[in-house]
Amino acid sequence: MKKMSHAVWIFGLLLGAAAFLILAPPIVQDQAYHAFADQRTVFGIPNFWNVVSNLPFCIVGILGLRIFRGSAERVLFTGVLLICFGSAYYHLAPSDARLVWDRLPMTLTFMSFLGLIAGEGLGAQRRRRILASLVICGIASVVWWRATGDLRPYVLVQFGSMVALVPAACFSKRMGKPWPVLALYVLAKFAEHYDRAIYSAMPVSGHTLKHLFAALAAYWILHWRIASEDLHQNFFITSEGLRRSKSRIVRP
Repeated sequence: MKKMSHAVWIFGLLLGAAAFLILAPPIVQDQAYHAFADQRTVFGIPNFWNVVSNLPFCIVGILGLRIFRGSAERVLFTGVLLICFGSAYYHLAPSDARLVWDRLPMTLTFMSFLGLIAGEGLGAQRRRRILASLVICGIASVVWWRATGDLRPYVLVQFGSMVALVPAACFSKRMGKPWPVLALYVLAKFAEHYDRAIYSAMPVSGHTLKHLFAALAAYWILHWRIASEDLHQNFFITSEGLRRSKSRIVRP
């Protein structure tokens, strides 16, 4: 991204965030959200499929942490890994109190993803500052929700980071084209919204599919970051290939 385009993108991002927080009315957590369509207990585990469908996040998170050494990537895939445990914990007994532990790791993932985009072409120190600022904002959005009941900052963190990807991907040649990430995110939200309708037509619920689509999006981010670093090796086939990739991805 050219310097001027980068500056315009950041300014537009900040302006849009400020406008949303000022103009949008407070958003409260709908308690009906916790009443998922598929509440089957299997092997003594309540809401079994909504719990175990988080396992792919664990796999992608571990892969990312083994491969990357850059700060933003490390935070991103730590978030992906923690989503597995936070979401599983929430789905065992859905409530606002448990939802905090589902959303906190998601803010790590969304904000570090945004940090990768915002820090493109900048020096290592500036990238780390941007990353730290964004992660703090992400965590603060969940704390704000629990303290005030207002979801606006969290909504901005989640949806804003995806919206910001569109112009960044259009104007940046180095960034590549991570459009599958956006497409899978949209599919995940669609499946989440139509949880009951999907479950009435299929043996799997929309929320379970949401987890699978989101985990696939996380995997595509992994693939995209490797491709962005010109690492096209089949890194997941052999441990030697994994070591070669790991030794090369050392971005601060």
